[in-house]
Parts: sequence; C-alpha cells; structure tokens
Amino acid sequence: MDQARSATAPTRSLVLGWKSAAWIAAGVFMAQVLIGLLDNIPGSLLKVGIGLLLAFALDPLVVRVRNRFGVARPVAVGIVGGGAAILLTLLVVVVGPPAVEQAQQFGRELPQTVEALYDLPIAGPRLEEADASGKVVAFFDDLPARIDSESIGNAAERLLTGVVSMITVLLVAIALLVDGDRLVRRLLAVIPDSVEDQAVRAGRIFTRTIGAYFSGSILVAICAGAFILAAGLALGIPLAPAAGLWAIAVNMIPQIGGLLTGGFFAVLGFSVSPTRGLICAGIYFVYMEFENYVLGPAIVGEAVDLSPPATLIAALIGGATAGVVGAMASTPLCGAIKAIYREVRYGDDKPAQRERPGLLDRLKQLRRKKEPPTAEPSPA
Repeated sequence: MDQARSATAPTRSLVLGWKSAAWIAAGVFMAQVLIGLLDNIPGSLLKVGIGLLLAFALDPLVVRVRNRFGVARPVAVGIVGGGAAILLTLLVVVVGPPAVEQAQQFGRELPQTVEALYDLPIAGPRLEEADASGKVVAFFDDLPARIDSESIGNAAERLLTGVVSMITVLLVAIALLVDGDRLVRRLLAVIPDSVEDQAVRAGRIFTRTIGAYFSGSILVAICAGAFILAAGLALGIPLAPAAGLWAIAVNMIPQIGGLLTGGFFAVLGFSVSPTRGLICAGIYFVYMEFENYVLGPAIVGEAVDLSPPATLIAALIGGATAGVVGAMASTPLCGAIKAIYREVRYGDDKPAQRERPGLLDRLKQLRRKKEPPTAEPSPA
C-alpha cells in the first residue's frame, strides 16, 4: 500500500522565475566584486595613503600661492602642479641622456671593474677565487637568451601597473588639494558642537605637523639627490642619475634613509676603484653631518618633537606594518599625536617651544661650539 502511495504521489520540481534568477545572478556578481575589492584593499589603501601624504606635503605651498596671488584654491593647485610638471620635464631632459649613456658604459666596463676589486685586502682574494669577473661576463653573454616574449610582456605589465598607480596617487592628491576646504566644512558639519573647538584645534595641529614635516622632508630629499648627482658626475661614478633619484626616494625614511643612500653611493664608487669608493663614503659622511645639524633643522625644524630612539622605533614599526610608506609616515604621525596630547593636557599653559633658528643661525651656533673658550684674565 505504501508503494502504491509513493507511486501515485506527485513529484515536486523547483521552478525559478526570471526575477529570482536575476537576483541570484546579481548576488553572485556582487559577491565576486566584493571578493575582488577585498583582495585589492591593501593596494588601494596604499595608493590613497601616498596621495594623502603628497597632499599634506603640497598643501602649505598651495596656501602660500593662494595668499600671494589672491587666486582660488583650484587655480593655486594648478599653478603648483604645473610648476612640478615643468621641473619633472626638465629633470628628464637633463638627466635622461646621461643616465642612458652611463648605463651602457657601466655594462661594458663592469667586468674590468670587478677585476679591480681583486686588490681589496679581505674581499679581493675571495672574489678572485670565485671568478667573479668571469661570472659577470657569462651573465651578460647569456642575457639576450633570457629575454623572450614572456619576460617582455611581464616587464610591460609591471611598467603599466606602475604608471596607473602613479596616476591614481596624483589624482587622489589633486582631489584632496582642490576640495580640501569643502571636505573640512562637511566634516565639521557632522561633528557635535560640544567638541567642535577641540576637533578644530586637533585638526590644525595634525595638518600643521604633517604638512611641515613632509614638505620640509621633500625639500631636504631633493637637496640630497642633487648633491649625490653632482658628486657622482664630478667623480665619474657610474649611474650617478640613478643614485640621485634613489637618494630622493629613500632619504625621507627616518634614521635609515641616509644609510641606504650612502651605501648605494659608496658601492657605485667601489665599482670604479677602492679609492673612489672611500672618497664617495667620505664626502657623503660630511654631507650627512651638514644635513643633520644645519640643513634639516633649518628647513624641517621641530615640526616633529621626538627623540632619536622614538623616531627609530616608530620608523621600524611603521616599516614592518606598511612598508616604505609606513616607515615615512610613522614619525610625523607620532609627532602629531604627541602635539595633540600636549594641546589637550596643557592647553594654553603648555611649555613654550623655542623659536626655530634659520640656516645662518645654525651655522653661527656650530661655529661657536667649535671655537675654543677664551681664557679669563687672572686678577692682578
């Protein structure tokens, strides 16, 4: 009897209407989009973070241009951006051909340069035993065979990705600079009136600290790159333009950027001769003393009131968390947090900060320190 009932029972089938199918397809599509966004969030946040830091660095210059010429903020942003584009074009035109020529010459002379390193007291015999010069020659001989369509395609893809990332960073920075005042007004509109004054003071301290630090650090990095370029060209160091660009890129990393810049510059000098390498290391050491005690304090000043150990720890933690950008941004962020804390705790009664000395004042202070103390006349 049970078998008869099961035989006569109607079978159920699931029928989806076109609306249900559309909703399911849309859900699957949105899930795929969400997964893609989650996968790209770290890279996207990195680009936005770099654009934000660039906007903070250029904001003081935009404000000065706007106040100086009495123009609107978008016009001031256009003037600053146009000036930066002109400087970049001049840099490419002036530095590009020597860089290509030196790169070709460096590849031709590299085996002889490696053989010259055999005369070094400790590493020289080991390089000679390992036949370093022969391995360099074999590498360049096998290089054309390693270049195929796949490697060219990968290089083109990486180049295109870098260009797109650079454009994204510039667009983020330009958008923040143009709409900065509007964004501040909208943010103040959602802040309760009871804490609006404190929020405005904290925002001004944060903006002033970050902007002063990054704008000054960029100028100091450009000075370091110009010095490396000039010294490299004067000493006949190969890839001097590349060393200058490398100095600009890494000089902004606190405590570590100087070591990376000087190490690369010295290695290029040692690739010519041991004497040239020692000269490169020596002149860069002298420049670092000038930058640390004269140029940096005169340009950046005390925008970030942190001790050297705190700066180093902040740079290491930031670098471990977010790479190079984290290492560059951690120090001004810690300085801004400390400044906000001092403002909240002390208010108008906070300890007065010393006035920042200028470049000439810093030179005079150093000269006074080096002068021997004058002996007091003995009483008769």
